[in-house]
Formats: sequence, structure tokens, C-alpha cells
Amino acid sequence: MSDYNGWRNRETWLCNIWFLDGIDEPMTADQIKEMVEDYVEEQLGGWEGFIADFIDLDLIDYDELAENTRHG
Repeated sequence: MSDYNGWRNRETWLCNIWFLDGIDEPMTADQIKEMVEDYVEEQLGGWEGFIADFIDLDLIDYDELAENTRHG
């Protein structure tokens, strides 16, 4: 089911734009999730407070994102 710009939800769409734009190789859901979590930890110092109000990481569909890297 696609509800937001062709993606399951806003969180998945945002993750695609911010992390996968320009990625030309297939990635697994686990690889994408690790990339996002590492960024959150390194750049934001964790996932709480003010930033957490903007996006819920638990709503990101990493399987959908991985499938998109396989089919462009």
C-alpha cells in the first residue's frame, strides 16, 4: 500500500530521499537501517527529545526501501 508520494508512509519516503538518493547498488533492509541509526547517533547524538518529534524511526519500512534499491 502506497500512501505518501508512492511510498508506504512519510517516514519511509523521507528516508529514501535523505539516505538513498544516488545509491546505485542494492542494499539490504539491515544495511539501510544501520546507516540510518548510525547517522542518528553520530549526527544527532541519539534519538530523543525534539528530533524524535519530527519522525518515528519505527515507522520506516526498511524492506520497501531495500526492494527499491534492487529495482531502481
